[in-house]
Amino acid sequence: MKAWPLLLLSAGLAFAVVARGDATSDAEGALQSLLRAPALRGARVGVVVTTLKTGERVLGQSSDQLLVPASNQKLLVAATALAHWGPAHRFETPVLVDGPIDKEGVLAGALWLQGRGDPSLVSESLWKLAEAIRLRGISQVRGGIGIDATYFDSLRFHPDWEPVSSRAYHAPTSALAANYSSFRIEVNAARELGRPAAVSVAPFTPYFRIRSDVLTLAQPGPLQLELERLPDGSGERVRLRGVFPLGREPKTFWRAVSMPEHYAASLLRTQLETQGVRVSGPIRLGRLPESARELLRFEGEPLGQIVGKLNKFSNNFIAAQLTKALGADVHGPPGSWQKGIRVIQSHLRHIGIDGPQPLIVDGSGLSPRNRISAAMLARIVRDAVLRFDSGPEFIASLPLSGLDGTLEERMNDAETHVRGKTGHLRHVASLSGLLPRGEEWLVFSILVNGARGNEADVDAAIDAFVGELATEEARLAQ
Repeated sequence: MKAWPLLLLSAGLAFAVVARGDATSDAEGALQSLLRAPALRGARVGVVVTTLKTGERVLGQSSDQLLVPASNQKLLVAATALAHWGPAHRFETPVLVDGPIDKEGVLAGALWLQGRGDPSLVSESLWKLAEAIRLRGISQVRGGIGIDATYFDSLRFHPDWEPVSSRAYHAPTSALAANYSSFRIEVNAARELGRPAAVSVAPFTPYFRIRSDVLTLAQPGPLQLELERLPDGSGERVRLRGVFPLGREPKTFWRAVSMPEHYAASLLRTQLETQGVRVSGPIRLGRLPESARELLRFEGEPLGQIVGKLNKFSNNFIAAQLTKALGADVHGPPGSWQKGIRVIQSHLRHIGIDGPQPLIVDGSGLSPRNRISAAMLARIVRDAVLRFDSGPEFIASLPLSGLDGTLEERMNDAETHVRGKTGHLRHVASLSGLLPRGEEWLVFSILVNGARGNEADVDAAIDAFVGELATEEARLAQ
């Protein structure tokens, strides 16, 4: 694809040649300060800084060494998805009916959804879907809701994620899922000591059964949360035990569901009933019957918005969904991590990634076996930014320092302006993105593996280096 012509960079800055010699010297000094930071003692550090316009290297340190990128891996998925589909692409979810519909709008059989991997389905969009079904003349469904999720393979979690927890960052993948396969539990203290605390689940759906033995007491104590499937397979039980202190602000827990298809179907049933469409019969999984006929195709959010949520909030679920959807679209269903990785690898070859080949294991970066270099990440970012048709969406997806996403609490001084994708695993920290330097933009990537310091101190050292790069030229220009 074509790179942006300079005149079309209306939202950006005019480009200039690499910084003056004194600025380069200051950048080298900032790099040495980073490498000498106590929090990074004993760590392997890969750093590269290049100009956006030409890709000319400003400075680097072990920039070709293959390291664990953590959530910087999501940059590969974002860049590949935008290049493959374009930012205006919308995933479609076919809705079908299996059975006759009488003149009163009563469907004698089942309502079927054929999942196609849309990561953007949430409670609000399912309300719109329910409205669309009602407007097609359906007033009642007697045969329940069927889900065909065979567009993806049946592997919910990547094997490298073991052990898998119930936390939301381990949300399972599925060709049909809603709310990022997650939900929240909120605990509120009662108004009087000794009374049960209030426990609620959002979104509200019969999929969840709540059992709480949490008391409101004067002092804090243990609070235990358990999730288990209901014996009939219709949903999950949320059980809490322990104490909650009087006067304490509400506490929120984000958790993943174990049956994403049933969860999504239960949400749709609830939304249909709010629209006045009665639904009876079971929720079941299986292959779409040959006798089913299409009622409508529901479109999700544009890909540009999906990638924004992927990078702003480092959403593991979206990364997994896009990886499998890429694989299914290019190599045929069922979508899998392996097929999606082949598409990502093909994109990297297309943009000229050479040298030691990266090891791509998953899309989210949760796998500690992923390996890529800082130079490769910078090349991926640069190519994605310079694409005329999707560069603005890629840029907008990167968190803004001190303002939003995973950088909201970092580099929040008035002089530092950075867009970057963060990444963290055990003893791993990363940050890659863009920063202005005088009249040009720089692309940077920093990978830290094996750091002995705590996460906050490692991030502080990275931020100090990036902040120095972002502010030095501005001071020289005054």
